[in-house]
Amino acid sequence: MEPDVVGDNGYRFYSLRTMLKISVINYLKMMGFSLEEIASMLQHSSLEEAKSLLSKHLTECDVEARRLDERRQAIVEWSELVNEANMILRVRPTAVSVRYLPSRELLCLPSRFCGSFAEAIVSLDFASYVQRVGNAICGPVILGFDGVEDAMLAASEGRECDVQLLQKPVRPISPENGQILPEGIYLSTYHVGMFEHMAVAYQRVIDFAEQNGYKVVGSAMERFVLDYWTTYNTDLFVTEILVQAETE
Repeated sequence: MEPDVVGDNGYRFYSLRTMLKISVINYLKMMGFSLEEIASMLQHSSLEEAKSLLSKHLTECDVEARRLDERRQAIVEWSELVNEANMILRVRPTAVSVRYLPSRELLCLPSRFCGSFAEAIVSLDFASYVQRVGNAICGPVILGFDGVEDAMLAASEGRECDVQLLQKPVRPISPENGQILPEGIYLSTYHVGMFEHMAVAYQRVIDFAEQNGYKVVGSAMERFVLDYWTTYNTDLFVTEILVQAETE
Protein backbone atom coordinates (compact mmCIF):
# COMPACT_ATOMS: atom_id res chain seq x y z
CA MET A 1 0.00 0.00 0.00
CA GLU A 2 1.56 3.25 -1.14
CA PRO A 3 1.87 6.14 1.37
CA ASP A 4 0.12 9.40 0.57
CA VAL A 5 3.13 11.46 1.65
CA VAL A 6 6.78 10.65 2.36
CA GLY A 7 8.40 13.24 4.61
CA ASP A 8 11.90 14.65 4.29
CA ASN A 9 12.89 12.45 7.20
CA GLY A 10 11.64 9.32 5.43
CA TYR A 11 8.48 8.92 7.49
CA ARG A 12 5.49 7.66 5.57
CA PHE A 13 2.14 9.29 6.07
CA TYR A 14 -1.21 7.71 5.24
CA SER A 15 -4.56 9.42 4.97
CA LEU A 16 -7.61 8.04 6.77
CA ARG A 17 -9.03 6.95 3.43
CA THR A 18 -5.88 4.95 2.70
CA MET A 19 -5.86 3.47 6.23
CA LEU A 20 -9.41 2.24 5.75
CA LYS A 21 -8.12 0.01 2.96
CA ILE A 22 -6.33 -2.07 5.62
CA SER A 23 -9.66 -3.51 6.78
CA VAL A 24 -10.50 -4.47 3.20
CA ILE A 25 -7.06 -6.01 2.69
CA ASN A 26 -7.26 -8.02 5.93
CA TYR A 27 -10.73 -9.27 5.02
CA LEU A 28 -9.64 -10.36 1.56
CA LYS A 29 -6.61 -12.15 3.06
CA MET A 30 -8.92 -13.94 5.48
CA MET A 31 -11.06 -15.00 2.49
CA GLY A 32 -8.02 -16.59 0.86
CA PHE A 33 -7.14 -13.97 -1.74
CA SER A 34 -3.47 -13.70 -2.73
CA LEU A 35 -1.63 -10.38 -2.59
CA GLU A 36 -1.83 -10.11 -6.38
CA GLU A 37 -5.59 -10.74 -6.28
CA ILE A 38 -6.04 -8.19 -3.50
CA ALA A 39 -4.20 -5.59 -5.57
CA SER A 40 -6.44 -6.41 -8.52
CA MET A 41 -9.57 -6.08 -6.37
CA LEU A 42 -8.47 -2.68 -5.07
CA GLN A 43 -7.37 -1.31 -8.42
CA HIS A 44 -9.67 -2.92 -10.99
CA SER A 45 -11.12 -0.68 -13.62
CA SER A 46 -13.93 -3.03 -14.54
CA LEU A 47 -16.42 -4.98 -12.45
CA GLU A 48 -15.74 -7.96 -14.70
CA GLU A 49 -12.34 -8.35 -13.00
CA ALA A 50 -13.98 -8.46 -9.57
CA LYS A 51 -16.65 -10.86 -10.83
CA SER A 52 -14.02 -13.18 -12.30
CA LEU A 53 -12.00 -13.27 -9.07
CA LEU A 54 -15.07 -13.88 -6.92
CA SER A 55 -16.28 -16.65 -9.24
CA LYS A 56 -12.88 -18.31 -9.02
CA HIS A 57 -12.93 -18.28 -5.22
CA LEU A 58 -16.53 -19.47 -5.13
CA THR A 59 -15.53 -22.50 -7.21
CA GLU A 60 -12.61 -23.17 -4.85
CA CYS A 61 -14.98 -22.95 -1.87
CA ASP A 62 -17.36 -25.43 -3.51
CA VAL A 63 -14.52 -27.92 -4.04
CA GLU A 64 -13.30 -27.48 -0.47
CA ALA A 65 -16.83 -27.85 0.92
CA ARG A 66 -17.33 -31.09 -1.03
CA ARG A 67 -14.06 -32.51 0.26
CA LEU A 68 -14.95 -31.53 3.82
CA ASP A 69 -18.38 -33.14 3.46
CA GLU A 70 -16.78 -36.33 2.13
CA ARG A 71 -14.34 -36.40 5.06
CA ARG A 72 -17.19 -35.91 7.49
CA GLN A 73 -19.23 -38.69 5.89
CA ALA A 74 -16.29 -41.10 6.15
CA ILE A 75 -15.66 -40.19 9.80
CA VAL A 76 -19.36 -40.52 10.71
CA GLU A 77 -19.58 -44.00 9.16
CA TRP A 78 -16.28 -45.05 10.74
CA SER A 79 -17.58 -43.92 14.13
CA GLU A 80 -20.75 -45.94 13.58
CA LEU A 81 -18.65 -49.03 12.86
CA VAL A 82 -16.72 -48.56 16.10
CA ASN A 83 -20.01 -48.25 18.00
CA GLU A 84 -21.31 -51.41 16.32
CA ALA A 85 -18.12 -53.27 17.19
CA ASN A 86 -18.30 -52.15 20.83
CA MET A 87 -21.80 -53.59 21.12
CA ILE A 88 -20.79 -56.88 19.50
CA LEU A 89 -17.70 -57.18 21.71
CA ARG A 90 -19.86 -56.67 24.82
CA VAL A 91 -22.62 -59.08 23.85
CA ARG A 92 -20.60 -61.52 21.68
CA PRO A 93 -23.67 -62.92 19.88
CA THR A 94 -23.40 -66.24 18.08
CA ALA A 95 -26.96 -66.44 16.78
CA VAL A 96 -27.76 -66.42 13.08
CA SER A 97 -30.38 -63.91 11.97
CA VAL A 98 -32.39 -63.50 8.78
CA ARG A 99 -32.00 -60.08 7.17
CA TYR A 100 -33.53 -58.41 4.16
CA LEU A 101 -31.03 -56.22 2.32
CA PRO A 102 -32.08 -53.79 -0.42
CA SER A 103 -30.15 -53.58 -3.66
CA ARG A 104 -27.12 -51.30 -3.48
CA GLU A 105 -24.23 -50.36 -5.72
CA LEU A 106 -20.69 -50.55 -4.38
CA LEU A 107 -17.34 -49.68 -5.87
CA CYS A 108 -15.84 -53.00 -6.96
CA LEU A 109 -12.39 -54.28 -7.87
CA PRO A 110 -12.12 -57.94 -8.91
CA SER A 111 -9.12 -59.39 -7.14
CA ARG A 112 -7.46 -62.58 -5.98
CA PHE A 113 -7.34 -63.68 -2.36
CA CYS A 114 -3.85 -65.05 -1.73
CA GLY A 115 -4.11 -66.14 1.89
CA SER A 116 -3.62 -62.80 3.66
CA PHE A 117 -6.60 -60.96 5.09
CA ALA A 118 -4.38 -57.97 5.89
CA GLU A 119 -3.41 -57.59 2.23
CA ALA A 120 -7.04 -57.97 1.14
CA ILE A 121 -8.47 -55.48 3.65
CA VAL A 122 -5.74 -52.85 3.37
CA SER A 123 -5.33 -53.39 -0.35
CA LEU A 124 -2.84 -51.16 -2.11
CA ASP A 125 -4.40 -52.13 -5.43
CA PHE A 126 -7.85 -51.04 -4.25
CA ALA A 127 -6.50 -47.73 -2.91
CA SER A 128 -4.87 -47.04 -6.29
CA TYR A 129 -8.06 -48.08 -8.07
CA VAL A 130 -10.22 -45.66 -6.04
CA GLN A 131 -7.81 -42.84 -6.84
CA ARG A 132 -7.64 -43.79 -10.50
CA VAL A 133 -11.41 -43.68 -10.99
CA GLY A 134 -11.59 -40.33 -9.17
CA ASN A 135 -13.73 -41.43 -6.25
CA ALA A 136 -13.64 -41.62 -2.46
CA ILE A 137 -14.87 -44.35 -0.14
CA CYS A 138 -16.48 -44.74 3.26
CA GLY A 139 -17.98 -47.47 5.40
CA PRO A 140 -16.67 -51.01 5.90
CA VAL A 141 -14.46 -52.95 3.56
CA ILE A 142 -16.43 -55.88 2.17
CA LEU A 143 -14.87 -59.02 0.74
CA GLY A 144 -17.16 -60.82 -1.68
CA PHE A 145 -16.81 -64.53 -2.50
CA ASP A 146 -18.54 -66.50 -5.23
CA GLY A 147 -19.84 -68.95 -2.64
CA VAL A 148 -19.67 -70.15 0.96
CA GLU A 149 -17.18 -72.93 0.19
CA ASP A 150 -14.61 -70.48 -1.19
CA ALA A 151 -15.06 -68.24 1.84
CA MET A 152 -14.67 -71.09 4.34
CA LEU A 153 -11.55 -72.48 2.69
CA ALA A 154 -10.03 -69.01 2.38
CA ALA A 155 -10.48 -68.50 6.12
CA SER A 156 -9.51 -71.94 7.40
CA GLU A 157 -6.75 -72.88 4.94
CA GLY A 158 -5.77 -69.62 3.28
CA ARG A 159 -6.97 -71.14 0.01
CA GLU A 160 -6.56 -68.83 -2.99
CA CYS A 161 -9.71 -67.80 -4.82
CA ASP A 162 -11.27 -64.98 -6.82
CA VAL A 163 -12.88 -62.25 -4.71
CA GLN A 164 -14.41 -58.83 -5.10
CA LEU A 165 -13.09 -55.92 -3.05
CA LEU A 166 -16.14 -53.80 -2.30
CA GLN A 167 -16.75 -50.50 -0.54
CA LYS A 168 -19.35 -47.74 -0.51
CA PRO A 169 -18.51 -44.90 -2.93
CA VAL A 170 -18.93 -41.30 -1.84
CA ARG A 171 -19.37 -40.00 -5.38
CA PRO A 172 -21.42 -41.36 -8.30
CA ILE A 173 -19.72 -44.20 -10.14
CA SER A 174 -19.74 -45.53 -13.68
CA PRO A 175 -21.44 -48.92 -14.16
CA GLU A 176 -18.15 -50.54 -15.18
CA ASN A 177 -16.59 -49.57 -11.83
CA GLY A 178 -19.36 -50.86 -9.62
CA GLN A 179 -21.20 -53.98 -8.62
CA ILE A 180 -24.86 -54.09 -7.68
CA LEU A 181 -25.49 -56.32 -4.71
CA PRO A 182 -28.84 -58.02 -5.24
CA GLU A 183 -31.70 -57.39 -2.87
CA GLY A 184 -33.04 -60.35 -0.99
CA ILE A 185 -32.76 -62.53 2.07
CA TYR A 186 -29.37 -62.90 3.73
CA LEU A 187 -28.34 -65.03 6.68
CA SER A 188 -26.18 -63.01 9.04
CA THR A 189 -23.91 -63.80 11.95
CA TYR A 190 -21.02 -62.06 13.66
CA HIS A 191 -17.51 -63.37 14.19
CA VAL A 192 -15.20 -61.94 16.86
CA GLY A 193 -11.45 -62.44 16.69
CA MET A 194 -8.97 -63.59 14.08
CA PHE A 195 -10.30 -63.68 10.55
CA GLU A 196 -8.62 -67.04 10.00
CA HIS A 197 -11.15 -68.61 12.41
CA MET A 198 -14.27 -67.48 10.52
CA ALA A 199 -15.03 -70.98 9.21
CA VAL A 200 -16.78 -71.68 12.54
CA ALA A 201 -19.18 -68.80 11.91
CA TYR A 202 -19.86 -70.01 8.37
CA GLN A 203 -20.70 -73.44 9.77
CA ARG A 204 -23.24 -71.81 12.09
CA VAL A 205 -24.89 -70.26 9.03
CA ILE A 206 -24.97 -73.58 7.17
CA ASP A 207 -26.43 -75.41 10.20
CA PHE A 208 -29.07 -72.69 10.68
CA ALA A 209 -30.09 -72.91 7.03
CA GLU A 210 -30.48 -76.69 7.19
CA GLN A 211 -32.48 -76.56 10.42
CA ASN A 212 -34.82 -73.74 9.40
CA GLY A 213 -35.75 -74.47 5.81
CA TYR A 214 -33.34 -72.12 4.05
CA LYS A 215 -31.13 -72.87 1.09
CA VAL A 216 -27.76 -71.12 0.78
CA VAL A 217 -27.46 -69.62 -2.70
CA GLY A 218 -25.23 -67.14 -4.45
CA SER A 219 -22.43 -65.17 -2.90
CA ALA A 220 -20.99 -64.85 0.58
CA MET A 221 -19.73 -61.56 1.95
CA GLU A 222 -17.49 -60.61 4.83
CA ARG A 223 -18.30 -57.15 6.16
CA PHE A 224 -15.35 -56.04 8.25
CA VAL A 225 -16.78 -53.96 11.10
CA LEU A 226 -13.47 -53.60 12.96
CA ASP A 227 -10.25 -54.54 11.24
CA TYR A 228 -6.71 -53.41 10.44
CA TRP A 229 -7.94 -49.92 9.57
CA THR A 230 -8.75 -49.34 13.25
CA THR A 231 -6.63 -51.78 15.28
CA TYR A 232 -4.04 -54.54 15.00
CA ASN A 233 -5.35 -56.24 18.15
CA THR A 234 -6.95 -59.36 16.67
CA ASP A 235 -9.06 -59.87 19.82
CA LEU A 236 -11.00 -56.75 18.80
CA PHE A 237 -11.66 -57.78 15.20
CA VAL A 238 -15.38 -57.96 14.36
CA THR A 239 -16.79 -59.31 11.11
CA GLU A 240 -20.36 -59.69 9.94
CA ILE A 241 -20.84 -62.65 7.63
CA LEU A 242 -23.64 -62.34 5.09
CA VAL A 243 -24.78 -65.26 2.95
CA GLN A 244 -27.50 -65.11 0.31
CA ALA A 245 -30.33 -67.52 0.99
CA GLU A 246 -33.82 -68.45 -0.09
CA THR A 247 -36.57 -70.56 1.40
CA GLU A 248 -36.67 -74.14 0.21
